[in-house]
Amino acid sequence: MGRGHKQIEGQISFDFCLDTRNYVCQANTLVGGKQALKLNSAKLIRAAIMQVVKGDEELKPYIISIRDLAELLGVPASNIYRDIENITDDIISNPVYIREERAGKTIRFIKIPWVTRCEYSSDIGIAIELNDKLKPFLLNLKEHYTQYTLQEVLVMKSVYAIRIFEMIQSKIMSKILPKDGISIEVPVQEIRECCDCEDKYPAFGNFKDKVIDKAVSEINRVTMYSVNYSYIKEKRNVIGIIFHVNMCYHG
Repeated sequence: MGRGHKQIEGQISFDFCLDTRNYVCQANTLVGGKQALKLNSAKLIRAAIMQVVKGDEELKPYIISIRDLAELLGVPASNIYRDIENITDDIISNPVYIREERAGKTIRFIKIPWVTRCEYSSDIGIAIELNDKLKPFLLNLKEHYTQYTLQEVLVMKSVYAIRIFEMIQSKIMSKILPKDGISIEVPVQEIRECCDCEDKYPAFGNFKDKVIDKAVSEINRVTMYSVNYSYIKEKRNVIGIIFHVNMCYHG
């Protein structure tokens, strides 16, 4: 991919590839985990995952400058200089929780830190190295994985949109949808877990407004999908969402 590299504390680190048309590929078990990253932290992690390419046997350390990160995120560099410590702290302090299932039921979550290194240095930029414990979820994926171009999530303005977009993608089995689209059923509890909303917005109406509606609006605005949804109810309680998904190309 023609990348430069630098020596940092005796370790070779590679420059970020900045071509956002490249794919972010993750095992569905990683997509379906509990995640609590804020918006820019989530985007930086996905940019780091995009660096993993077919044939990689290891997760490599990377460097990205403040200016390049600002360009990726579409914000002024001054904002990144102001926020970079919060972003790196967020990534380090909020691991992903991988769902372990038995007979279709979640029995526990396994906590895995995203990174072994994520720090800013004024002379080199941001050094980031994904955790080797994530290798089964990022390297040599043959089946049960989700992929999308980085540019699709970089333009999103809500981390809930990123997470629900990934959940929908993980359940779509073909690149081209049938003419009438498809319907995807997701339990409300699973959406809450994936969006770090188990305890936020306890009233469903508030959760719908703040999370589901915001996500669906963003997905419809910036992706190839047209999404609406209906409910699965048990008595008066909404226990699941049926996402109705079709192709919608933006001209």
